[in-house]
Amino acid sequence: MATSFASLPFTPSPRSASWCFLLLEYLDEFATLVWYLVADGKLVEDTFARTMAKLDMTAFESSIPAIAYSQARDVLITQAIAVLSDARREEDGNRFFRPAFGSLPDHPRLAFMLRLIIRSSEAEVAKFLGVSPSEVRGLVKHAIDRLSVVPPISAAIGCYDA
Repeated sequence: MATSFASLPFTPSPRSASWCFLLLEYLDEFATLVWYLVADGKLVEDTFARTMAKLDMTAFESSIPAIAYSQARDVLITQAIAVLSDARREEDGNRFFRPAFGSLPDHPRLAFMLRLIIRSSEAEVAKFLGVSPSEVRGLVKHAIDRLSVVPPISAAIGCYDA
């Protein structure tokens, strides 16, 4: 069984206190952001643990709060994508794993979430996913097309309002 990143020991530096305060100040927003990207409580925890380790190695710019916020947000998104990628690699090793009914592959889902739900620019989404802006448009279109043909879960399991 793989050891999760969150269970690894983390020894914070004095600089990490500033990052911790920033993350706590925007905790609701950042936790929602990460949840949208990974959609799993354990992966959210792993994302925050990785983010703290990464931010601990990053200088905190206290004179311009918007820069620190933007850095933390970018690191959270990058780490969420990395955590999700690691989880998928583990699932690929598990031959009994079955994707959820109507689920999207990660890249189209992430592009959709980042672009349309979180409202990141195409350039930002392209940077996070390591693709071109035109590929982002294609991924979002694929997600929309796929979601538009998938029946609601209630129809799939026979739940109807009377």
